[in-house]
Amino acid sequence: MSVLSSLGRTKHSEGNALEIGAEARKAKALDNSVIDATIGMLYDEDGKFYTFKTVEKASQNLSGKEKYSYGSTGGSKEFKEAIYSHVFRQYLDEFKENTKLALIATPGGTGAISNTFANYLEYGQKVLLPDYMWTNYTQIAKEAGCSYETFELFDELGQFNLSSFKEHINALKKEQGRVVVVLNDPCENPTGYSMSFSDWIGVVDSLNDVSRDSTPVVLVYDMAYIDYDKRGFDSSRNNIRLFEKFNDSVLTIMCFSGSKTLGLYGLRIGAQICVAQTEEIRNEFIEANEFSARGLWSGSSTLGQNIITSVLTTYKDEFAEELEFARKLLIDRANLFIEEAKKNNLYHLPYNCGFFVTIPCNNPQAVAEELKKKGLYILPIKGAIRLTLSSITLSEVKRAVEIIAKTI
Repeated sequence: MSVLSSLGRTKHSEGNALEIGAEARKAKALDNSVIDATIGMLYDEDGKFYTFKTVEKASQNLSGKEKYSYGSTGGSKEFKEAIYSHVFRQYLDEFKENTKLALIATPGGTGAISNTFANYLEYGQKVLLPDYMWTNYTQIAKEAGCSYETFELFDELGQFNLSSFKEHINALKKEQGRVVVVLNDPCENPTGYSMSFSDWIGVVDSLNDVSRDSTPVVLVYDMAYIDYDKRGFDSSRNNIRLFEKFNDSVLTIMCFSGSKTLGLYGLRIGAQICVAQTEEIRNEFIEANEFSARGLWSGSSTLGQNIITSVLTTYKDEFAEELEFARKLLIDRANLFIEEAKKNNLYHLPYNCGFFVTIPCNNPQAVAEELKKKGLYILPIKGAIRLTLSSITLSEVKRAVEIIAKTI
């Protein structure tokens, strides 16, 4: 006998990265030669968890009230302005002039995605995802009573598959009368792939075409890793400038992660940012999504909001230097991985920058179990294994490539 609802009885987690990561940390505590390449958190070259000094300063300088009191459901005005400035950087003034912005504080970028799926898809409808993706998107969709389908992220040349993207958005338009699509860019999880400016022109043109008859379209832009783009902080924002070109039927929702940008992984703070073309759609966004936030989590972390506000204002320049150092750590590891992969004839999916790299293989679960025996913990995903570059040192990168190449 079950007392769960019919929906509740369908909920079964598969491949929980947090559980695999916990197993890896236990193994490493017993044997320091174990390589834990599972969870997407940043570690330094001494193998220690990387903490931003500016984040620590900001936290220590907050009063008890600023840390622990209730905040407004949508987030403080200061928090919103700090996030706007950081996200849009040199383009903020033109976004404020040419679009209708709104922002809601959320428990991590995950809260922003969850809110979006719940409010922009009818029950049972599908969200469009790339075939290589952060697998939690599918669980978030299921929790919202929705489903999903995938398009092929790469074409035969290893570039963004615009043809597959177009085919699927048009099919979803015919099937359900609306399109909600997620793109995680730059430094996509799990591949580390970053779309080019021309890729984004193709996406914007395609979404404008499919919505030209007023079909509602929502682009969910998961920008969790944007500050680790090897092109730099300003250049990484060039693509988002294209969001100003959408027609009135296209809504962009940007999902900001305090976990990745500021290392606040466990504090669970992020933002759901609306970039609308009309006042009506912006007002709808605020009303529906603040209602959901109030009903689901009441209010986001006051401590998290105030740390982010302080870091991005009071300690802005110092934080930028720390973030540049963190970005360089990843670039160095990525360069070494690519070099070693070539030496060992180890094929990986197209990679530009970011926390992860993906290696296709047969039976990834079995490969992961075999790698464990050799002291390497990775995450098995559909048709591949994901190696986390952010959590391993340069010497571990070299060993990991050798172990994987010999195993698969």
